[in-house]
Amino acid sequence: MIEKFIAKVPSRIWADGRPARARQWEAEFNVASWVRIAGAAGKVQLVVRYMDSKADRAVLVDTADVGGEGSALLSGSIRLKLTADVEQVQISLRLSEPAMTHVVEELFMQRRGAALKSSDKLISNY
Repeated sequence: MIEKFIAKVPSRIWADGRPARARQWEAEFNVASWVRIAGAAGKVQLVVRYMDSKADRAVLVDTADVGGEGSALLSGSIRLKLTADVEQVQISLRLSEPAMTHVVEELFMQRRGAALKSSDKLISNY
């Protein structure tokens, strides 16, 4: 699979939910993206990747089969196990074929919880 970077997730989305003085914590997120694919048939995957001082981790959000040309809605709920050393969280797309081209039309990521503000979610229209 060929991985393509889509966006860096602002820290206000993943770090602000951190419990006070916690060195490790878990958080759940809703993630979704509309992606237009052309060029070749194959699989496309939406991935959330996060890096800390010790490792680079990836969590698969969703997978879709695309028949050459068309759009796919990739979405899911994920749980990240974060540490105080997290340097970056980003969203990537994996394409199964080198001939595949993509356009991300919309991207959404929000921490799950009851009392969230609009600034607690990443929404991008491309």
